[in-house]
Amino acid sequence: MSKKLFIIILSIVLGLFLTSLVGYYFILQSSNATEPGGISSTFRNFFPFGNNTSTTTEIVEPITTEPNQSGQPQNYTQKLRKLSSEPVAGAGLLDVKAGTLVRHIEKATGHIYETELFSPNQNRISNTTIPLTYDAIWGNKNNALVARYLTEDNKTIETYGLLIKNVSTSTENTMSAVKLLGNIDEVSVFENSVFTLEQKDTSSVGYISGFDGTKRTQVWNSPIKELLSQYVSAKTIALTTKPHQDNNGFLFFVDTGNGQMKKILGGVLGLSTLVDNQATRVLYLDQTNTPGLFVFDIKNKLSKDITPTTFPEKCVWGKKNAGTIYCAVPEEFIDRDSLTSWYLGFVSFTDNIWKYDLKNNTSSLVGSLYTESEKQIDVIKPLLSENEQYFVFINKVDGSLWSYDLTK
Repeated sequence: MSKKLFIIILSIVLGLFLTSLVGYYFILQSSNATEPGGISSTFRNFFPFGNNTSTTTEIVEPITTEPNQSGQPQNYTQKLRKLSSEPVAGAGLLDVKAGTLVRHIEKATGHIYETELFSPNQNRISNTTIPLTYDAIWGNKNNALVARYLTEDNKTIETYGLLIKNVSTSTENTMSAVKLLGNIDEVSVFENSVFTLEQKDTSSVGYISGFDGTKRTQVWNSPIKELLSQYVSAKTIALTTKPHQDNNGFLFFVDTGNGQMKKILGGVLGLSTLVDNQATRVLYLDQTNTPGLFVFDIKNKLSKDITPTTFPEKCVWGKKNAGTIYCAVPEEFIDRDSLTSWYLGFVSFTDNIWKYDLKNNTSSLVGSLYTESEKQIDVIKPLLSENEQYFVFINKVDGSLWSYDLTK
């Protein structure tokens, strides 16, 4: 073989080799790229899709202790404290000896953070990137949550139980994820139990299970489909028809033991509710004429109005004092269509915090959120610590997470 021919053959071989390397590189890039609809394939690979709910995905990762990952202020002693600048899907509270801990999950990344309200410390306890978290509800002493995600069509919601383990160790923690069965329309939790409401063609069906989907038991089956749930106690789930100012609303209690249903309220225009922790009283909005806020005593079947008026969605019942309610109350006037418009995102409000004392039939202004923050804050998903020191909430305007010290 001549030297010239050898050089030609060697050049061709090298060229083919380099071409294959370039092609392989772009194939890898394509496989790691965002899927149609803007959803990262990292999310697709993390969860066990399909109908095999017995399969769980477990991830072991280092605990990070970098403070201020979500941009909370250094001054933890202030009355109103911003815990996250990034939009938050949901938060949970836990009281320990030192004080109150808050855990939250970011919408964009799925990263989970823990904040000490009694110190400036905030640690990221999960580095797993799970994008497009739509909603999250915490339970099991903040060691589990139900998280809801958008699928590839950016419309369908899928629901997963996430369990965090070994978070107290200094080197690693684990997270397992289980897809919950069904076309789930509504979720609520109580301690270690999850209630899910599925939409069928002609009915809605409710189930109780663990966060891992086990011990699944049916407790509800009804032609009524448009419902909101509140897992009140181990024995009681409250189901309220979705509110609209032109529709009569109903509130039902479901016994978790035998599935028996009892009507508590009915025929109330635009009904919106919040049941107390003992399932003995109901805070509700009546939009029959000018919207009014009422408390219904279930045993005595008596209602009394309280002022100022707000949405039950902005309220929490007291933990130490059953006759106390803390609410975010809009400065703006509430019309008959305000709640519907607020749900649809057509309007937003600037809220103040009020305390209602049912025993003494009084209400008092606790603080102005705008004065404290110089920002418009429209409260959603409010939480109250067990010691009643902290009122924690998400700002509907930008999804940021805040805490308010009620003792200052």
